[in-house]
Amino acid sequence: MARRCLRCPGCRHGVGFSLSLDYGTTSIYFSNGSRVDVAKIEGGSAYKQTIRSTQPIDDIFATDNHFSHVDTFDPCYDTSHPYLELQSLGDYLPPWLRGPNACTRSLIPMLDALKTAVEAYIETSLVAAEVVFPFPVSDDYFDALRSAMSSVSLQMPMSEQPPAGILAARAHGIGKKCNSAAVADRVSEQSQMNDHEPAQLILTVEYSGAALTVLLLVEECNVFEYRRVLHDTGLGADTISRTPNGTHEDLACALRRITTLPLEEGNGAQLRLISQLVLLGERADDRLLHRALEEVLRENYRDIATKHGEVYKDSIDPLFAASSGLAQDCWDRLNYPHQEAMDPSL
Repeated sequence: MARRCLRCPGCRHGVGFSLSLDYGTTSIYFSNGSRVDVAKIEGGSAYKQTIRSTQPIDDIFATDNHFSHVDTFDPCYDTSHPYLELQSLGDYLPPWLRGPNACTRSLIPMLDALKTAVEAYIETSLVAAEVVFPFPVSDDYFDALRSAMSSVSLQMPMSEQPPAGILAARAHGIGKKCNSAAVADRVSEQSQMNDHEPAQLILTVEYSGAALTVLLLVEECNVFEYRRVLHDTGLGADTISRTPNGTHEDLACALRRITTLPLEEGNGAQLRLISQLVLLGERADDRLLHRALEEVLRENYRDIATKHGEVYKDSIDPLFAASSGLAQDCWDRLNYPHQEAMDPSL
């Protein structure tokens, strides 16, 4: 899908909306580098049904709980115009101009509530915000989202965003940077390799009452790519608590599948160690989740957990990690021309 970018040089803040399965959060990033976590909004029944039944894409660990098959119910999958049906002029319009469908209508109250919360804080009208989901979603979903954003008079600086785990990792400042001066000077390839750190594996775990969502990321030069996706609505904290004799074993089994290493890179290299762990979501401190992580990652878990506590303690609330990182990304996008003028290397 082609991306479009709204720019606003000199904008004083960026806003991020993170839409989780049962709730939404919003944060603001200001031009002075400060952040504010504004609100968590509980979703209504239509919102929860839509998000819970959304089909993740690129989920290579699909089970019946993942809603990963095309024939499962997905309210944002456009089935209203069969291929052989006679089409009207409206069928050729972009989805956000056709009028709201069921998916769009279910998102509007949440987006409007998040917008209202931000406007109450900044005491002025909000015109732009970025939106992120826990997992990769289809183009149909982004079409519905753009329509919903338009309905509440909001613009999106970028037409789509990566999954929430990547934005949470950015919020923690995990990304490494290459030596851009070395690249600009066209020094030898070996010298460039010595000037920046190698790729690293990052595990992001979003845990809520509704689902477990895990991404295995590769990061190099502050560029993040998800390589594995696991989303399971059968492993949410609420479901496990209602399961007779429910333990951490089900969580550990799922985590073990997605963290099997080594991970083969396209250049023939192998990544053998997870070096960063990012936790997000309302149940990020769940006791069973941490027990499962410790069992799966073993000694590496203690190293990562210690590093995580020393570097990130009290700086980012896991509940707002994705919306916080997204707010900064929104500010960066809006101010890109201004930043580019100040730093030509961008």
